[in-house]
Amino acid sequence: MRIPVPRTLASAIDSHDNGFNAVRLVCALMVVAYHAWQMNPVFSRTDPLTRLMAPAMDTGTLAVGVFFIISGLFVTQSWMRDPQPLRFAARRIARIVPGLFVCLLVTTVLAVVFFSDTGAAGLASGAPWRYIFGSSVLHLLQYNIPPEELRIAGVLGGIDLNGPLWTLYWEGRMYVMVALIGLAAVLPMRVWMRNAAIFLLLAAHLFPSVLSGYVWEVRMWSLFLFGMLLQTVAAHARIGPVHVLCALALLLLNWTRNASLTDSPLTFFGVMLVAGAAALWIGSARTRALQHFRTHDYSFGIYIWHWPVLLMLRAVLPPLDALPLFAVSLAVIVPVAMLSWHFVEAPAIRTVRRLMRERANDRAAAPSN
Repeated sequence: MRIPVPRTLASAIDSHDNGFNAVRLVCALMVVAYHAWQMNPVFSRTDPLTRLMAPAMDTGTLAVGVFFIISGLFVTQSWMRDPQPLRFAARRIARIVPGLFVCLLVTTVLAVVFFSDTGAAGLASGAPWRYIFGSSVLHLLQYNIPPEELRIAGVLGGIDLNGPLWTLYWEGRMYVMVALIGLAAVLPMRVWMRNAAIFLLLAAHLFPSVLSGYVWEVRMWSLFLFGMLLQTVAAHARIGPVHVLCALALLLLNWTRNASLTDSPLTFFGVMLVAGAAALWIGSARTRALQHFRTHDYSFGIYIWHWPVLLMLRAVLPPLDALPLFAVSLAVIVPVAMLSWHFVEAPAIRTVRRLMRERANDRAAAPSN
């Protein structure tokens, strides 16, 4: 039987007929599961997949790594389609800030009113509002965020109110990196972005101290750059089941060697090679089962809401093991994420797109001198 040739990444990305939203959704749910196991007060705080991959990888890092590959792919596409910094920034802000602000506002008010030493009176202080507005603008992407800006004393035990937001701070820095590279282009954009991605990948691994203040975490930086590199060859790249099997074969070829030298037969990049290939294959596929997710992306809402929801559920419910805590949390998180998409995130994206179209039409209609 002949294996069908997969379509190119470019044709999958350029259409809405792809599975990338579904891949992101699965990754978001993996992060929820990872934290549900960490937060459960009853039994083991390590989920089964993390135990399988430890110490090379954990479930949360795996999911975030796939997020970064896909983000590098689509954010680079956004710049290459329209290399204008203000419009690029407007699209990125519209995708992140409205949904994030509503999440921070609602969860912080609930946390202060019901899970603090002061109750509703705590809202009269400046701390909750500094936290809400500072986190909404990603703390202006500063490198060192003071711990008091990530939590509020006496609220939910004084721990970080939304720990997973650290990935958004670093993703925002990568958006800036894409724009800076694009603005500095001296070659055709696709060639320039490809060369820049290769150069930065090599620099990050061979000379990590050169970019240490900006890169911070070489692994996630590398995965975003890999997505960026993929975008520049997307017109020719085809990822299918054969490529996933090849990635798995490479992982297995190093199995005994790694097992003899380290505590695990797995490596970070070995696992990410297989996971990345599988994510790109599924993302490129056409399937009716994923039709709803072609135009509805609930992953961001699940990601930003899940941590405070888990904290509050853990505070009000009797002690639960990880799986019941995960199930109960999904009953809250998924509907809230769907509401966030349909009533906050998607309308914000549509509004920015409409304003951009209207401005472009106005410029086109303006008489030339």
